[in-house]
Amino acid sequence: MMCSGVWRVIVREWRCIVAQPLLPLCMIGMPLFGMLFFLTMLSNGLPEHVPTAVVDLDNSALSRGFVRNLQAQQAIDVVMQCNSYSEARDAMQRNDIYGFILIPHRFAAMLADAKQPAISFYTNDAYLIPGSLLYECYTTQSMLVSAGVVQEVLQSLGLPERRILSLLQPLAIDSQPLGNPWLNYSVYLSNSFLPTILQLMVLLVTMYAIAREIKHRRTDAWLLAARGSMPVALVGKLLVYAFVFIIEGVLLQSLLYGYMQYPHHAPMWRMVCAMALMVVATQSIVLIVLSIVPILSIAYSVVSVIGVVSFSLGGFSFPVPEMYVPFRVLTNLLPVRHYFLIYVNNALNGYPLYYCRGEYIALLLFVLVALLLLPRLYSVVWRYGR
Repeated sequence: MMCSGVWRVIVREWRCIVAQPLLPLCMIGMPLFGMLFFLTMLSNGLPEHVPTAVVDLDNSALSRGFVRNLQAQQAIDVVMQCNSYSEARDAMQRNDIYGFILIPHRFAAMLADAKQPAISFYTNDAYLIPGSLLYECYTTQSMLVSAGVVQEVLQSLGLPERRILSLLQPLAIDSQPLGNPWLNYSVYLSNSFLPTILQLMVLLVTMYAIAREIKHRRTDAWLLAARGSMPVALVGKLLVYAFVFIIEGVLLQSLLYGYMQYPHHAPMWRMVCAMALMVVATQSIVLIVLSIVPILSIAYSVVSVIGVVSFSLGGFSFPVPEMYVPFRVLTNLLPVRHYFLIYVNNALNGYPLYYCRGEYIALLLFVLVALLLLPRLYSVVWRYGR
């Protein structure tokens, strides 16, 4: 009888989904659009040929060589050479360029006289990634020019090449980036932002699926299809959306670790289980919120806030240990945070399953809390949805 009740609720729910075109758009369209957007925009790993300008007030052989070496960097495209600071600033304000570098008058002569000429960098940090890349390229090229001048001076004094290199770089740096040796932005962004987008859609769609029964006072028909059992009614309804979102989550993982060949050092079933648990835990949050906050408008606002703050409190860009204590505690209430830790420990670092046990248990605790609050949810649905 239980299986037949679940099946009747599933059939009823699919009919409701087909009758409302906006629901499939949120369920399927938005997550797929997010995948397409991120995986195509960052397909090269890093932005390339960022438009920049140069204001060369010296126009010497040294400054022209500086500009040529700057143009040779893959991340930069010198699209214009301006005659003044004002002209370059106007171009940056029009968004024609993301930054420019100003080489002063008598640049080469001052270097020859050891007077330390100042090269000025201007970057538009309203666009964080292009601005940061330009600043890094400007700084690198300036250091190379400085090292080149010092090398010429030391060579003129008769120092051997090996001695000159030891003076220019006393410490040899052997950099070994762990987890993402290519320094690919997409490895970081896609594995954090795309699951968070999926979590946001799970929150909103699940809330809508239950709230519409209460708002339109159709809980009698819903429970009738479930033969009067609230657990059966919830299982049948949530199973439909869980199935769709888990399929989308597995598709995302297939694109990331299969097609895109992003780092993955653990059996795939671990990440599939983590994705399924994240979806179910997110649905459980909706049940918990509805049990505690029976007013639909406030409940919608709460789940929306949870979905949005996950982008900042998930610990993707700012380390959780450095957050204020209240925010550090709140990160544990976000399913995507636990999913992200499973991804880092399993896919990136290849740790055994034992070291991720706490994150899997945390995701299961969301479901347990929702089950404990089920009587409260039943009274809310029965009271406001009839």
